Amino acid sequence: MVKIIFTLLGGFFVGAVLSFILCRARIARLQHRIIDLRRGKHIKPKVKMETTKKVIWLCLANGIAWVWFSYILAALDKVQIAESLSQVAVTEIIGVVLAYCIKSVVENLSKNNRWPDKRQDEPDNSDGQGDSYE
Repeated sequence: MVKIIFTLLGGFFVGAVLSFILCRARIARLQHRIIDLRRGKHIKPKVKMETTKKVIWLCLANGIAWVWFSYILAALDKVQIAESLSQVAVTEIIGVVLAYCIKSVVENLSKNNRWPDKRQDEPDNSDGQGDSYE
């Protein structure tokens, strides 16, 4: 029972510290932005994140949460469940990162090479703008 209480308190403490750090970082960024706006500096509009990147970040966050939950299960003497969960989580993290890297390489090759079927007068959309369904 004492292990469970310490585990919950530790998780709460880590979450509180992480939330505090993220809030302080956001407040600092907003303060710098206000100062820049008052000085008349032009701020570039924020570029939207691609849908693929959003999915990748969601899968990575899910995998990392699985790893942490496996540690909590191991602390609660559920070693067999924790071991199998940890293996699945690490496999998911590696798989997601590997799939994204392969997609990125193919995309960069496609953008930067002159393919035979690509017309010379066709505009190059390598800046990330153009037809987007996001």
